[in-house]
Amino acid sequence: MSTQTRASRRRGDAGAGILAVILSITSFNRSAGAQAQPEAPPAPTGEDPPTAAPATEPASPPGDASAARAPSAEAHAGAPAQQSAAAPGPALPAPPAEEEPWKKSLSVAAWARVGGRLQNPGEREKMDRLLGDGELDLLFSGEINRFIGLQGAFVAQFGPTPTGGNITGSATIRDAIAKIKLHDLLNVWLGRMIVPSDRSAFSGPWSMGPWNYPGFFEPYAPPIGPRQGPFGRNDGVTAWGKMAGGLFKYYVGAFNLHDSSVSPLYTARLNLSVLDPEPAYYQKSTYLGEKSILALGVAGEVQREGSVESLPPPATGMPPGIPRKDTYGEVNADILFEKNLGTAGTVTLEGAFYKYFGDFERFDYSYFVLASYLTPGNVGVGKLQPLVRLQQAKPKDADPYLLIDAQVGYIIEGHAARAALGYQRSDLSGAKGNALFLGVQLQK
Repeated sequence: MSTQTRASRRRGDAGAGILAVILSITSFNRSAGAQAQPEAPPAPTGEDPPTAAPATEPASPPGDASAARAPSAEAHAGAPAQQSAAAPGPALPAPPAEEEPWKKSLSVAAWARVGGRLQNPGEREKMDRLLGDGELDLLFSGEINRFIGLQGAFVAQFGPTPTGGNITGSATIRDAIAKIKLHDLLNVWLGRMIVPSDRSAFSGPWSMGPWNYPGFFEPYAPPIGPRQGPFGRNDGVTAWGKMAGGLFKYYVGAFNLHDSSVSPLYTARLNLSVLDPEPAYYQKSTYLGEKSILALGVAGEVQREGSVESLPPPATGMPPGIPRKDTYGEVNADILFEKNLGTAGTVTLEGAFYKYFGDFERFDYSYFVLASYLTPGNVGVGKLQPLVRLQQAKPKDADPYLLIDAQVGYIIEGHAARAALGYQRSDLSGAKGNALFLGVQLQK
């Protein structure tokens, strides 16, 4: 190979190398220029950015050269609003909104009480007969809107009656209430409901310490106390309200509206809770240490000239509910004190007094006093609640009735699961009686 040829090849190789270097430099400069000019985020619009932009929408307005050339000063400073607009992250979940009561489904519950009694109905001093009784209540309630609600209940019972008993039992409507809430100071309930009289009527046997409802001097016969109706209910209307969250409540009602042949039964009650409030229409006779209670109540009933019921003496064997033409009146007062003493347990004291008016009323007055203690801790799966209650009723033409209950309760899940075992001593104007009783209550 000639010297000239070798020189030409050297010049060609050098030219190719120089061209490769030039191309590399040009490519580097273009890449550096692209990194120095990033695409700017969209210009702020004054509105909150959506969670995710539509796929067809460009990141910045087309033809906006200024936005494409350089980011704004806010973007350089790392303003959160602009970063969010450039690359919105996942939206934070909204806090769960509290569901309005009237948007909830209908509440349904089942309550049951089953008991046994060791006593001979014909010779009440003897405990040589075992009698059983029970009750099942199906309850429902709901809110239609913030002003209107409804409540209902069906009840089925079995067990002895004053005139005997049968295996089939009975079933009927216990509650059927339309509720109108205008204000805390004014609620109107219409239908079949609790007659607002004494505290015991509001709590019923379900929310009191004793297994036996007060006034049942005779087993399975109507109780001695304010006029009410089956299961303490009657057909009518009640206006009621509360102040200070339930520290003070009032009730005014008219009942017996199912029977046009008799005069209405008018009732009124005032309730003052000095310590913890009781905001609901209903109120308990024991809160099992969940509240500190010092509550006083006064109430009255009147039924003017018309047919009113008067209970016959037990010795006659007559069925209850003998119509009489009379003006009936009744006033009562009750007091409840309950205090949770912490590790020392819970003490409950209760008392009520009733005065009756009317020419055909059998009783002049009646009363009861009660004391109970709830252990602070469990004994097994529940707490123990020893209790004693004394009741007395004075007939107009006979010696007083006396009834003493001595009972031990076993509180497993509050009022929702409890049992009671006790002894009862009665003296009905000289006719004495003894009884042992056992009961179990469940609510779901």
